[in-house]
Amino acid sequence: MRAIFIAAVCLSASIWQSQLAGAFAGEIGDPAEPLQVAEWVKGGPVDLAEGKGKTIYVVEFWATWCPPCKETIPHLSEMAKSFKDKGVVFIGVSDEDAATVKPFVTEMGDRMDYAVAVDDARKTNFAYMKPFHVESIPHAFVVDKSGAIAWHGHPMNGLDQVVQAVVDGKWSAEIAKKAEEAAKVGKEYLELAASGGDAAKLQELGAKFLEMAGTNANVLNEFAWTLLTEPSIKGRDMEMAMKAAKAAFDASEGKEAAIIDTYARALFDTGKLVEAIDLQKKAVGLCKDEKMREELKKTLEGYEAKAGKKE
Repeated sequence: MRAIFIAAVCLSASIWQSQLAGAFAGEIGDPAEPLQVAEWVKGGPVDLAEGKGKTIYVVEFWATWCPPCKETIPHLSEMAKSFKDKGVVFIGVSDEDAATVKPFVTEMGDRMDYAVAVDDARKTNFAYMKPFHVESIPHAFVVDKSGAIAWHGHPMNGLDQVVQAVVDGKWSAEIAKKAEEAAKVGKEYLELAASGGDAAKLQELGAKFLEMAGTNANVLNEFAWTLLTEPSIKGRDMEMAMKAAKAAFDASEGKEAAIIDTYARALFDTGKLVEAIDLQKKAVGLCKDEKMREELKKTLEGYEAKAGKKE
């Protein structure tokens, strides 16, 4: 599954502005609110205050009725296992009642292997989601050792890299804020591209985005992927897409399957079939998520079929 952060950010201007007009305004670096839980269904209880100074938390909002949430759960379980000995605790919070959540969690078994809580009258949801104007799930928040919110976003969009960076002490509120600012410029570019906007303005925004994104592989990657695949964008600037995809690949040192997949797509779409196939094979080999690996394999087969027809 390819989660698109830029696509999520790329709402219509009216929706974006109406969200920002809300009374609540959260910022990266704000203290994380306590978890207000009606019942712990699995694991727990977890008190964020007790972990201050030693524990990193991932608080994810989900629901049993949400298909993307169901796809994300096994990935979070793998992450919980990978980061267990590094002081990271994962908590899934649902605003459904315990009678709905319990059988679902029981059926998931080891595929949902982290703490699961039932929200207390949506108080936790309100404390986390509302300030950041988030209305869709799944959505995760990373709380660093100081007890501050270090990141928020779709769990399949760079959460692994962010948690690792927080663990390594290489993540900060400043880095996150810069990423948000770059994403806003990327959003503006993509909206203009979708509406067939002025070429000179697009070039200006594109250059500004690349400069602001710097070496943030996730922001660069999701921008490139959206530019390459979003149906509403008719006249794609393939040079721009290639620059962003290559910058993301370089920034990640060619070690992230999703980012390699994007770069391979850019190469394929510009007729560089051999290079695209080689990179796609690498993406398949590196991918640890079973569902995503199958998607990458299908993409590889498509590239190989196209290359076969060219021969």
